[in-house]
Amino acid sequence: MLLFSGRPKRAAIGVFAAGALLLTSLVAQSGTAFAATAGPADAKPAAEAPQVPAAKAQPQTAKAAPKPDPKAEQQAAAKALQESDPTGACPATLDPQAPVTCTMGEFSTAAPTFDLVQDHDLVVFQVLGTNQYYLTWTLTAPDGATVACENVGSYGGAFRCATGQAGTYTLKLNNSYGTNSVSVAYLPLLSTGACKAVAGDDGKLGTAKVFNASLGTGAVGDCYRTELAPGDVLRTYGPGYAATWTVYDGTGKRICDSYNGDGSRGLDCALTGTAPYRVTVQQLSGRPTDYSFAAARLSRPEGCALVQPQAFGEAPDLTSAARCRTLRVPADGRYLYSQVNASGAWLSGRLFRTDGTQDGCQAGDCTLTAGDHTWVLDGSTTDAGAYGMTLRSATETRGCTATPDDGFASGAVTGAFASAGQARCLTLPTASGKGLYLLNRPPTDGAAATVEIDDATGAKQCDNGGYGYAVCKLTGTAPFRATVTADPGKAYALVVHRTDSAAGCTAWPQSGYGGDWGAEVSLNATDPQRCLSVPADQHAPAEMLDYANNLNQANAVVYINDAAGATVCSTIGSSTTTCRLAPGTSYTAVLAGGQTDTYHLVRRDISPSAPCTARPSTAVGGPSTPFDFTSALDARCVRITGAATDKFWLTSRTTGNRYEASTLLMAVDADGKVQCRQWGVSCKMTGSTSYVALVVASGYQGKAIHANVDAWKVGGADGWAPECASNVLSANGFPQHSGMLTETDTAYCGVVDLKAGQGFTVAGTTSTAGPYLAPWLAISGPNEWTDSYNSYQCFQNYGQFGGSCSNGSSSAGRALLMVTPDKSPTPIEYTLQGLAGTSPDYGTPQSVAPATGRAGTLLPVVIRGTGLSMGSKLKLSQLSTSSSAAMWPQSVNADGTVLNVLVDTRNLAPGRYDLLRDGMGGYTPGQASPG
Repeated sequence: MLLFSGRPKRAAIGVFAAGALLLTSLVAQSGTAFAATAGPADAKPAAEAPQVPAAKAQPQTAKAAPKPDPKAEQQAAAKALQESDPTGACPATLDPQAPVTCTMGEFSTAAPTFDLVQDHDLVVFQVLGTNQYYLTWTLTAPDGATVACENVGSYGGAFRCATGQAGTYTLKLNNSYGTNSVSVAYLPLLSTGACKAVAGDDGKLGTAKVFNASLGTGAVGDCYRTELAPGDVLRTYGPGYAATWTVYDGTGKRICDSYNGDGSRGLDCALTGTAPYRVTVQQLSGRPTDYSFAAARLSRPEGCALVQPQAFGEAPDLTSAARCRTLRVPADGRYLYSQVNASGAWLSGRLFRTDGTQDGCQAGDCTLTAGDHTWVLDGSTTDAGAYGMTLRSATETRGCTATPDDGFASGAVTGAFASAGQARCLTLPTASGKGLYLLNRPPTDGAAATVEIDDATGAKQCDNGGYGYAVCKLTGTAPFRATVTADPGKAYALVVHRTDSAAGCTAWPQSGYGGDWGAEVSLNATDPQRCLSVPADQHAPAEMLDYANNLNQANAVVYINDAAGATVCSTIGSSTTTCRLAPGTSYTAVLAGGQTDTYHLVRRDISPSAPCTARPSTAVGGPSTPFDFTSALDARCVRITGAATDKFWLTSRTTGNRYEASTLLMAVDADGKVQCRQWGVSCKMTGSTSYVALVVASGYQGKAIHANVDAWKVGGADGWAPECASNVLSANGFPQHSGMLTETDTAYCGVVDLKAGQGFTVAGTTSTAGPYLAPWLAISGPNEWTDSYNSYQCFQNYGQFGGSCSNGSSSAGRALLMVTPDKSPTPIEYTLQGLAGTSPDYGTPQSVAPATGRAGTLLPVVIRGTGLSMGSKLKLSQLSTSSSAAMWPQSVNADGTVLNVLVDTRNLAPGRYDLLRDGMGGYTPGQASPG
């Protein structure tokens, strides 16, 4: 054991146990302790999303009505019945629609009667019990026959029975368990005179009367009678989920009910059978409820305000509160319609033909046939108040104004609307085949404009959705027209500019590599977009775009578009991107932002002719290429050539943690197509004979960023590179190897033959200071070089050198094993060893020397035993204080009997400690154990 006392003196070595548990002691450290500063885990920060002007708020559809809960409703009904304190015996007779209550004992029956005056009727019942489950019923006809009945809903006591003779009927009730309070009511639907008449103006679609009523506990429901004829379509508005309503013909046949449809929108029922038609409103469980109900004829509608196609600038009539509008369409064609009111509230409704069938188009942008169409509010809109409708032909030209398409030079189109539903029309001179920028520039307290572009035939070309930036490709028949709408009372400003016009655009020269820029542009809230020109003879076939700004945020987006309006590239999600440009073709670009900021923009050549640093050698582990980046825009490029079958590994390495400035690397092929990006340790590519690796500064903070770029050919048509293939390692374990990574000897590599599902462990140590700066361990399969997911994987914890590697595929293969510096500053001394399996045996310690040491330091110790390796996980532990400290393997002999470690005692108090295999179970202090 090692003894830790309170003075800096060495104590005698105690007796070691022969098993896996060893005792050690520590003495207090008198000198300065070693200190290792731990930094956060190394990972590159995600690029900030670009900030673009927000879209104009779009109207929200009505929320779906809550779904009925029959079980909960029945429980609520039973509670309401119990609170009414029903007592007494059940009555001998029943009166229509009048609920009666009584109390039934266990295993008791009741048999109230009622009379029907006509041979054929439909009797609707509501039977409610406080213990509904134990209550059953049977209806008996005057001749003693049992009448067939059906439940109205799936849960509760509402049912209906078709009868075939006049006379006295008996409703027999049976209570099978406990005391049960009961409520009973019935309604003879065909013979009752209690149905409320819906006639005259009360039944017109535009002026339908709303009946407000209440159903008490156990009520059988209310009845309404209409004057509609067979073939009509009945529109009913009911209480939504609170109750259900059902339509019956003159014989009592059920035609429609809200229980099986979306009653929240209004139940539309095509009337079949014979008149008169009746509608019942019921609470199926007998729960008390208030409701509103209306019924009207949807076919051949009456009472709807007339709407005819409007000219641009004309405001719709917003004064009528009728629940419908008649849209009078003079000729077949495409029309745009919408419902509007002064408050801007969303109104839910649908468009119908005059026969009551629903129109095929409901989007407000429809091809309509000549004639009348009916727009009707849904039942979910209970009180719409006054509102209006807009209706315009897509070929409308009345009120249009000729407008230039060079808005960056001539200025924005401005204006305001006095009323909801107004629109402005701009006739544009743009030819077919060209493109248009549509850019919102609302003034302070203004509103974004929504724009739709239509051609001369009314065919829609595009719309901007109310966003700050949009580009439109014109493929239809000129002349084109822009329809502009905005919030009433709010000023708007809209730039319309042709994508092939450089008028009013800032020149954007190409930049070289380094920190220089080609254009400087300022934006603010009322001037949030600027145009830039890219002449045909001033760009390369492939370029990279980048910008830096005063706020040092990715808060704008650069778009490059061709003459037809096709976007060839953009920086969405970043400040940089690559762009492939057709030789001899001019382009325009737009920088779109919104914050007050000044931007420096660059375009750099990344084609095969770009002025890049050439790599004289791509041997694995060969010298790196150093760069220093001295500004946020600084960039460098490296050219790599080889065969199309070659596999390349690229890395741009900087030191530090995730919060410190670093670099971003991407590689493009000879056509300017991105082959890879370095999201982690490497950027892998294959398939081309020429590449340009582009490295840019990331997170620059006023201090030079030093980077070392590696470009290695790790494989080719003949397999892995010779410098790796000559170092064959075994998945069953390989000997200890020590080396040093420097900027002239930048990697260690080898190859491992792995069976399907086989794995191994690489254990080791390095001279790297700090737990987040360990060199990186990676494995690659032979046929997965650029795949997004690789079945060959190594798992390595931050702060630990080494890890477990495996072949997760279903086939065997020769894998490439790489050790690279990653974020570690070089030079790096390292020692590694291969162990069989991903959970190898870490050996058994048997003795430790010295057995005493000083607390507060890193203590060199030699451990002897069997099966020891660089992966042996050992620690000091004191059970009484739950204190522990790790041991760091440094080297091991060939037969695994002698392991040199560093014991980290910097956080341990003086005392007696046990030496344990880390991760094993409980133990007894001072005694050998399996742990």
